[in-house]
Amino acid sequence: MIEDINKFKPIVVYLACKPLGIEHLKRFIKNYKYFDSGHDHDLVICFKQFNNYKEVDLWKKEISLKFIEFYDDHINIDFDIGSYLRIAKIYPKRKILFLGTYTIPNKKNWLKIFVNHYSEKKLIGSSGSWASLASQFLNFEYSQYTIFQQIRWGLIHFLKVKLFPNPHIRTTGFFINSDDLLLVKVDKQKLVKKIETNYFESGRNSLSSQLLKKGFKLIIVNSDNKSFEVNEWNKSKTFCLDKQEKLIFLDNKTNEYLKASNKIKKKMTKSHWGNI
Repeated sequence: MIEDINKFKPIVVYLACKPLGIEHLKRFIKNYKYFDSGHDHDLVICFKQFNNYKEVDLWKKEISLKFIEFYDDHINIDFDIGSYLRIAKIYPKRKILFLGTYTIPNKKNWLKIFVNHYSEKKLIGSSGSWASLASQFLNFEYSQYTIFQQIRWGLIHFLKVKLFPNPHIRTTGFFINSDDLLLVKVDKQKLVKKIETNYFESGRNSLSSQLLKKGFKLIIVNSDNKSFEVNEWNKSKTFCLDKQEKLIFLDNKTNEYLKASNKIKKKMTKSHWGNI
């Protein structure tokens, strides 16, 4: 059951995915409470891939704050994007901040910053990248594979992903009007494979690519309340840049960078941003 919520408030959607474990939900709740969002909003927690509602009830006991429940009992495993599209349909004409399972607030005023920089025909992310999955393979960045395998996978991905630079907003945390999200075409039959979520984020027909073709601006915001257009993303001090000190949110990939050696950090920065 979907409750009525104030149509003028932005919505924050957090995806609680059972197969990934309850610890991610606990971390989100902890940081959600610690870092003031800076703006009035409604929190929707989406419970995904639960076997039954009793399992949802067990997780709800860990949530000691006001929230609106969305029990996504869709029979297909269509990852985060499938859930986001269903939520967007339920809440038309709403400004929604979508947060993935691994995503947690890292700075105060995290929602206020998105609201400050929002205007029509904008897709705003807490982080982005110029990386290309095809280029990463063709540049032999995956040493766990043979040269032949990397060339093969690079050519396969090239059919779906542009070569570097390939600007895209990372779907771990993005702010958009729900009606605008529904403009994006998604092949739901293909969303049963994890690689399709990569293509939705960074492919030739990705969220970012489709909206760019419709005249949207792709914007990154950082914790200094500054916004950056595509050609300035590498100055944002966010994902895989410097110490990532201006990140509004953390996730599994930002943490991977933080924990990496300086040598690996340099490789990751080059992979996502080129020689800077």
